[in-house]
Parts: sequence; C-alpha cells; structure tokens
Amino acid sequence: MTREHPSADGDALVSLRLPSRPESVSAARKALASLNGDLHLLSEGRLQDAQLMASELVTNAIRHSELEDVSIVVRAGASVLGVEVANAGSAFDESDRLEPSYEQGGGWGLRIVELMAHRWGVEPSSDGVGVWFEVDRPAQEGPLQITGEAPPRP
Repeated sequence: MTREHPSADGDALVSLRLPSRPESVSAARKALASLNGDLHLLSEGRLQDAQLMASELVTNAIRHSELEDVSIVVRAGASVLGVEVANAGSAFDESDRLEPSYEQGGGWGLRIVELMAHRWGVEPSSDGVGVWFEVDRPAQEGPLQITGEAPPRP
C-alpha cells in the first residue's frame, strides 16, 4: 500500500532519531503522549491506539533494521494524525509480510496497524523504508473497538 494523497502533510510535530534499541519503543510512546499536553490532538483512547501502532512499528524497525537508527515523524492534518517510522532496512514488499503466529511469536505488528489505522502503507523514505499510518481525530471517540473473532490459540 502506498500513500498517494497523504492527509497529514503538515509540519512535523515530532521528529526523532532513536537508537536501534528496545528502550526506543518507550521513547516513541512518550513522544506521542507529549502531543496531548497543550495540543490535545487526539482523544485519550485514540492516543492509546496511536501509541500501540507506533510501538509495533518501532519494534519491527529495530528487529529488521541494519543496526541503524530508527526515525519517527508525527504530523497532524485537519482530521488525522499521521505517524511514519523509518529505518535503513532493505525494501519491504507486502509479500514479505509474516503471517501472525502464536507458535513463533511474531507477525502481529502490521496486522495490528492494518486493523486499527484509518489508512496505512509502506513506502521508500530518505532513511530506507518507512511504514506510516493515520488515525482519524474525532474529539470524543474512545479506543477503536475491533469486533470479530480472534484466531484460535494452539
């Protein structure tokens, strides 16, 4: 999926380069939380959704990077908040995507983003490859409610 007409193309509200280490996942979550201080860009529930998706993407970038920094950029449009996570990893193709697996313990990150984001995609970035998502910004909306059945556990 590529971003043809991004909705959140304003100035960057957050632009960070994080080391490719596990503690960077927490730093990304805190950076998103800081946006709701004076700006109050998202409802608390939608902020938690965005933090979860950013955590998954930063984790993936760290896991699959070539030991380079991970960048995160957050922008706000009129009705959406956009987040892009990029690293110096090799090009990502949708067919390379792992299927979620309880047995092997992985493959859930992009599935979570796919289910929770308003829009999302993968595209080349100045750092290598970037995965982005957008969440809508309804003022009174709670966390996204996903209905349906979870896959059976082994």
